[in-house]
Amino acid sequence: MKSANPPAKRAKREKAAPLGSAGAHSKEKEKGSSGSRPEGKAAAGSEGVAYVAAEDTDVLDCGVCFLPLKPPIFQCGKGHVVCSPCRDKLAPAGKCHVCGIATRNYLRCHAMERLVDSIRVQCPNAAHGCSTRLTYYDQHGHCQTCVHAPRHCPGKDCSFLGSTEALLDHFTSAHGWPSTTKISAFETCSISLYDGFNFILADCGEDNDPGTTATSSSSSRYLFLLKVTRQPLGRSITVHCIGQESASEGLRYELSYSRVLYDPWDHNKFLGSHSLLSEINVECMDLANGLPDPDDCFQFVMPDSVLRNNVKKDAIDIKVRISIISLE
Repeated sequence: MKSANPPAKRAKREKAAPLGSAGAHSKEKEKGSSGSRPEGKAAAGSEGVAYVAAEDTDVLDCGVCFLPLKPPIFQCGKGHVVCSPCRDKLAPAGKCHVCGIATRNYLRCHAMERLVDSIRVQCPNAAHGCSTRLTYYDQHGHCQTCVHAPRHCPGKDCSFLGSTEALLDHFTSAHGWPSTTKISAFETCSISLYDGFNFILADCGEDNDPGTTATSSSSSRYLFLLKVTRQPLGRSITVHCIGQESASEGLRYELSYSRVLYDPWDHNKFLGSHSLLSEINVECMDLANGLPDPDDCFQFVMPDSVLRNNVKKDAIDIKVRISIISLE
């Protein structure tokens, strides 16, 4: 999720200052790009933190890729700034993308770096309870793990959108689905699953992992959807994570089921045993487009011949274990 749509920003800027008007374009750019003006702002910012509205942040974007500027930031001889990746791309051309002057080497713009470090913006999920104030260029990373990010309800034709807590209340109050089971990550837990939707809220904080494989920026909780579907000869289980995908972490879900069979007339006579075990790589999704087709997902299949005649006829008792894998 990027902070804004680059093509939309490009259109907005070109409307404000046509490329054919070099003077107007330079003035607009130099408001936040020159070596002198930002330095004054940065000096003020060094004594405190400034807060800006999202619609006022265009000056904090790179003039080439239109993505948020973050240190290191570079400038041409007239003060037009670019981000580090775009500086490398423009180097072969040997001229500034705004004023066209020759640029053998772009110089570091420390004033702009102090400015972007001093400005804070509101989290896009503020309406859902997030009070975090973050640097403008950190929005993308924060939103990937923000626990207040709204989630879509997986119910068919249901348009509910809300925080994880609101979603959990919605599951039971609006749909009457089974209560959410809460477990700890990195531990093997026994749970009962029913036909249809089953929800698992996993506490994945670092304190739960002896090996500390989770990163410090990770979300402390993950919401999983386990869907049980009846098949002609048994039942299948698919696993989904309702949330934002993380570039630094991967989720592994282990499902297991075992049963030992004895002669119904002689309980001491061993007949055989069944053991099923699958490790699933789970992808996070916001469900904006609904659930994926089960045929496109990994399925944990349990034949009827293996399932025990449980008192709770519609429930399957299985064991689960969730692991957080560092991808860095």
